[in-house]
Amino acid sequence: MLKTPKFWTEKNLISCALLPLSLIYFIGFCLIKFFTKTVKISKPVICVGNVIAGGSGKTPTAIALGKILHEMSAEFAYLSRGYMSDGSTFLLLRKDDNNKASQVGDEPMLLVETAPTFVARDRLFGAKQIDQINKVKMIVLDDGMQNDALYRDYTILVVDGKIGFGNDFLIPAGPMRETLGMGLKKTDLVVVIGEADEKLLQKFAGKKIARAKIFPTNLEKFKNKKQVAFCGLAYPQKFFSLLKDHGVETVETIGFPDHYLYQDRDLESLCKIAAAQNANLVTTKKDWMKFPKNFQDKIPYLNVELEFEDKNLIKSELKKFL
Repeated sequence: MLKTPKFWTEKNLISCALLPLSLIYFIGFCLIKFFTKTVKISKPVICVGNVIAGGSGKTPTAIALGKILHEMSAEFAYLSRGYMSDGSTFLLLRKDDNNKASQVGDEPMLLVETAPTFVARDRLFGAKQIDQINKVKMIVLDDGMQNDALYRDYTILVVDGKIGFGNDFLIPAGPMRETLGMGLKKTDLVVVIGEADEKLLQKFAGKKIARAKIFPTNLEKFKNKKQVAFCGLAYPQKFFSLLKDHGVETVETIGFPDHYLYQDRDLESLCKIAAAQNANLVTTKKDWMKFPKNFQDKIPYLNVELEFEDKNLIKSELKKFL
C-alpha cells in the first residue's frame, strides 16, 4: 500500500521523468483493451467509475444512487471487485453479516448497508452469477470503468471538483488510469462533486452533468472539542479540509496509505497521541469499518452522505433501465 504521490497533483520534474513509463502503461492498457471480448448479460449494468486512481468519490455516489433506486422500488444489487483475501471467487455480503473489511475490502462493507452486495475478483464472472438470480433486476457496478470484459449499459463518471484529474498524466507519472478522451467516450453521465472551476467543467462539453455535494450528518459529535484526525484515503486532505470547513478544530492530522489495514498497535498509538494532547480521535467510516470491535467503541467516525442537486435528473436516467 502506497500513499498517493504528491507529484500527481502537478506537472514537475519527477512526473515528467516518469512519462516513458506512462507510455509503456498506455501501450499495455490499449493492448488489453484490444484483445478483450466484451460480454453482455441479460440484466442492465450501471457502472459508477472514474478515470483516476482513487479519491474521486465513487463509493458515496454509488450509495446515493442506491438510495434513489430504493425510492423507485428497484430490485438491484451492488457488484464490487473487493480484495477477497481468503481466496474466494464470488461472495454475497448481507447487512448483518460479520464480514471483515480485511477479507473483502472496505468499499463492499459500506455498500452492503444500502443493498445486497456481491464481491468477485472477476467482474464478468460475478455479473454472470448475479444474472441467474431472478430477484435482482439491475446491477450497480462499483468501479469497473476500465474493465471491458463486462458490457456496461450506462456509465457514470465521477469527478471530484477540487482534485479533477491531477496533473493529467497517466500512471505512474500521474493519477490517470486512461486518457480523459477515452473515458468520456464511454461516459453517459458525469457526476461532479463539490465546487469545480469553469476550466474543469468545459472538459465535459456535450455530456450530461449532475452536480453533487458531500456533507457530514453527525457533526455535533466533534464540535467544541479538539480532535486528532486520521484516515487512510487516496487524498487524505479531502477529509481534513472537510473537518476544517465545518468548524472542527484539529490539533493534528495523520494520513495513512489508501485502504490501509490498521493493526492494534496503530490504533493504540493513535489513542496515545490524542490523550497526550487532551483531544479526541476522529476518522472516516471507511477507516472505522476496518477496526476491531474494541477500537470501534473507542474511536468515532464522521459520517458523510452525498446528495445530488438535481435528483430528478438521476431518476429520469435510471428509469430507462427499470
